[in-house]
Amino acid sequence: MQSQISVPLPNKTPFQEYLLAEYQYLAQAHFNTINTISEFFKQYILIVSLPISLAVVFLKPAELRTSGVLEYLQSHPSFPLILLLLIVAVGLGVLGYVVNLRFDALLYARSVNGIRKSFYKASGLNIEDELRFRVLPISTHLPKYVEPHFFFFVVLTFAVFGAAYLYLGLYVYLEAVQGPHFSRAWLWLGTSSCFFVHVLLYWALGSYRENSYLRTRILGVDMDGVLNEHRSHFCELLLSQARKKLRPDEITRIPVHEIPGCSVTRADEQAVFNWPAYWTEMPPVDGAATVIAGLRNICGYKVWVFTERPWPQTSGFPPSDLQRYRNAWREHSRWALFSKWRAIRKISRKWLKTNGFKVDKLVVEVGNADARARSRKRNRFSLAQQRNVRVFVEDDLNNALRLADICEAVLLYDHPYNQATELPNNVVRVTSWQQIGDFVRRIS
Repeated sequence: MQSQISVPLPNKTPFQEYLLAEYQYLAQAHFNTINTISEFFKQYILIVSLPISLAVVFLKPAELRTSGVLEYLQSHPSFPLILLLLIVAVGLGVLGYVVNLRFDALLYARSVNGIRKSFYKASGLNIEDELRFRVLPISTHLPKYVEPHFFFFVVLTFAVFGAAYLYLGLYVYLEAVQGPHFSRAWLWLGTSSCFFVHVLLYWALGSYRENSYLRTRILGVDMDGVLNEHRSHFCELLLSQARKKLRPDEITRIPVHEIPGCSVTRADEQAVFNWPAYWTEMPPVDGAATVIAGLRNICGYKVWVFTERPWPQTSGFPPSDLQRYRNAWREHSRWALFSKWRAIRKISRKWLKTNGFKVDKLVVEVGNADARARSRKRNRFSLAQQRNVRVFVEDDLNNALRLADICEAVLLYDHPYNQATELPNNVVRVTSWQQIGDFVRRIS
């Protein structure tokens, strides 16, 4: 007799207690959902079979001739067609509901697998004993949402009922309108289309659950300080535009004029930010464009770039150099001084293209989440929440902490001004785009 493997678990930590309670809840929810699907399917079969039962009981041939029902249906052929189309539409809606119930059950099963994996990892079993001992999966990618050998038969039942009712409705209608010699091409085209609509609905919902639901492949990226070397560039233009020296490693706070003991004033900052060359000649971070291209082409991520650039600000032009600043902006856009958002958006797009960045969306924010209603739709926080951005690369510490409550993970690009002793578990500090690419590929 083969000896059984007995593995004593160590004293459970609070997290393991939580996992155990979660395991029990999810397992119960899984079985409750399966029972709900079974009961709902039984009720659906009863409902769709009811018209057939009524027809058999009440519409006997002798009664049809005397009741006048046959004459009414012949004079109003659209009535049975509309009635049966309604049954088909209801069946399609019920199918969508039942399929989503099934997907919820599979989501619970995947969650249970992840919890099971955590306990097996804590058990200390070697891989040989684990594979011999374990039967149920520990992968959070199983079971697959589309199940051709199991739940697909339920979908086929819905498809057959729907196609049969549509066939009957079209047959009665065409028989009454066009006579017994009507073209059967439309009849079979409509019926087969109805059948495949049911199948495609199941496949489309399964694809959405597998690839998008709770696991969207959208990467949010801040522009300044993440895609470009803004500190070194700022120091260079600070010397040329304001005649002041500052080292990049001395920028321990943003805005710069708030750095304790720093001689840079708000006017000096504006002299730099209002100069178009600051935005157009910003050097890119080494390797960023290559990593982004790989994440888009290989991992299938959509990359959304966000930037808050409220420039040019004509009130901040240096009074002694006013005309030179005006002329510099006019060289980039004739409307720059009247529509700063359009001007900076045009410059930002051109910079991305010039430096080889291929992205899916550029968002120039017009305000923060506390601004007026129109502005709330155009910032990284609201868009990340609405579109379920999975990972965000940020350099601002406050933004990163706020995004940590919205996104699954936030990668904090390391700078002297975003240091912190403690970070949330889903905020990871990175120092290069190579680290960013490796992280995103590992979680994909």
